[in-house]
Amino acid sequence: MGYEWQFSVLYQYWPIFVRGAITTLEITLLSALLALVIGLPAGVGKEARMWPIRCVCSVYIEVIRGTPALVQIVWIYYCLPIILGVQLSGKTTMIVALGLHAGAYVAEIFRAGIASVDKGQFAAAKSIGMGYWQSLRRIILPQAVKTMIPPFINEFATLLKLTTLGSAIAVYELLHESNNLIASIYRPLEVYTFLAVVFFMITYPFIYMSLRLERRLKRGE
Repeated sequence: MGYEWQFSVLYQYWPIFVRGAITTLEITLLSALLALVIGLPAGVGKEARMWPIRCVCSVYIEVIRGTPALVQIVWIYYCLPIILGVQLSGKTTMIVALGLHAGAYVAEIFRAGIASVDKGQFAAAKSIGMGYWQSLRRIILPQAVKTMIPPFINEFATLLKLTTLGSAIAVYELLHESNNLIASIYRPLEVYTFLAVVFFMITYPFIYMSLRLERRLKRGE
């Protein structure tokens, strides 16, 4: 007996998907901003001349990249209250955890972007009296940013998909809202299929934008 698809039953529940999508985008945007704030100093610090700074940044990047995002989320949500006595809400936990997680990858993007600029640019800046940070801000980063934009967009798309991990700590993002809906209407195939379509519609424009930018940068070389 074939399965009878009934997508029409989802129409009356569209506010649930909208609410979940708004929460998903909020978490993604805020965690992306946090990742940028963390990623720049971490990426620059990994190449610093002072070994304590280089060591701290390297340990942060490698530990975060070497552990699953879900473990990081669960650790912050359940272990942080025991260690520090600080209980974060589910949404705040997701923003902090994903911000820290993405920050390690953003740091590598910054580091690779800076490394792509010819070393002679630093020497030229130094010859006219600029310090390291001044030359980085005024000369190096403006040149490196064009190579960093595509991977930044890819990381943003990855963050969008990682928000589904919020269901593990009952954050009402798209996946958790969908699971609750399934418990009410018992139509998992329709709900999960529609959820996949929604995620594709949200994520693909960023992936497409990244591909277009990469092609444009290659033509400009």
